[in-house]
Amino acid sequence: MRLEQMLNLLERLRMAGIPINPLISEVMESVNPSIFTDFSIEPFWNDLPVPFLRTKLGALKTFSAPHMIVTLLHHLEVLQGQKIILIGSKSGYFSALLDGMVGHDGMITIIEPHSEVKYFTEKKIQDYDAMGMINIFSSIQDMIENLGVIKFDRVIITGSISRFPIDAENLILDGGFLLAPIGGPIQQKLIKRERQSKKWFDTDLGGVVFGPMDASLSERSDLNPEYVADHIEDISRLLDEVIEMDPETMENMKRLVAMLRELPDDIPDLDEFSTDEEIMNHPVISVLMSQIDWLGPMWSIINDYLSLGISNPGGYDGDQHEFLGGHEDLVP
Repeated sequence: MRLEQMLNLLERLRMAGIPINPLISEVMESVNPSIFTDFSIEPFWNDLPVPFLRTKLGALKTFSAPHMIVTLLHHLEVLQGQKIILIGSKSGYFSALLDGMVGHDGMITIIEPHSEVKYFTEKKIQDYDAMGMINIFSSIQDMIENLGVIKFDRVIITGSISRFPIDAENLILDGGFLLAPIGGPIQQKLIKRERQSKKWFDTDLGGVVFGPMDASLSERSDLNPEYVADHIEDISRLLDEVIEMDPETMENMKRLVAMLRELPDDIPDLDEFSTDEEIMNHPVISVLMSQIDWLGPMWSIINDYLSLGISNPGGYDGDQHEFLGGHEDLVP
């Protein structure tokens, strides 16, 4: 890693208003991100997500763009000696940064249910000279069986989920908190859930775009009926927040989602060799076409939401752009 590149990137992030305290700056300067990917690290310097693994099913796994990494580190309010658990490894890079922040007396634990990502992360962590202890397990139950019941100061979930899981809430010490992107596949809100005695307090930290925590969801075909239904359902929610859709259109979208969910999951996919007839006879296409009277006029709006990009505020001067197609586990 060239230190000058990291220093320049951090300065661009500061100029963009991203909060970076001295400890965050120190660990960003000391941990080489290229250790945690077999792909080019060049997107990192332009403040974009970095691919680290392509799974056997073809899904491209990434770790977050620098602006989101430092934003998460800021919101985690990390102190030396803390115990932190990450649900979703994202190659191990974020864990290495946290290891540098909690120091020799701290502990970082990773829960990574995806076997390919877990294997990749284990190899990368072995190559990294950790300050403290970094453990990796396939599930919370696996962790408990190996380490016993442990309470953590912080829990961070690195992929989108619809709600906080109870088993993750049970890991939090009094005064600690969880951080997670809560929402649908298109967009989420970064929520901080803090435990004070027996009460929970939520803070909305703003909109984000994260890939799904369940890695199998990012491996679905674009024409998988559940995939299409999830996206249309999320789009209807977002549109209703922005323009207050009329009841008839909302009902039409709910009916379309229900029709898609009734289709089987094992529908054959289309490819570049598919004929026009095969395309039009595909069950998902057929369902969409059956609703074309009301869906057609809305399709340009829906397509805009499906093409939502993620910004790179710390990008090179004169090279600011959006990273499009951010919903195949491309995390900001």
